[in-house]
Amino acid sequence: MPRLPEEWTLLRDNEPVRDPATGNRIPVPRSEIPWTGLLQQEQLSSSSVKAGNSEFEDGHEASSYVLLLDPGIDPFPQRRDAFRGPDGRVFQVVGTPRARRPARGSRRPAYIAAIVRTSSDYQE
Repeated sequence: MPRLPEEWTLLRDNEPVRDPATGNRIPVPRSEIPWTGLLQQEQLSSSSVKAGNSEFEDGHEASSYVLLLDPGIDPFPQRRDAFRGPDGRVFQVVGTPRARRPARGSRRPAYIAAIVRTSSDYQE
């Protein structure tokens, strides 16, 4: 039974198929796997730069997002996956998602934590 309130969709890239006539690779649409979770935002500001916690210059602001996901759904999220949120925005996973267990009691994972960014967070 899901414990987290938001409806998310895991977007996983599939291997391209080969065209038998030309041998060219043909892209295949992403797999979409329904998931439940909760997006949390941490605001980083120039004050965290002074504390040495960020790589941003003075006066700049950025956001870091942590997506908490209900455990037990296959496949487990990976570093190159993305998630589409309830509002339609797509978030790219950054780093490797980790299963987190409670500090005391059960050894079953309580949630999966994934650091994510929206495509507008990237600069070229």
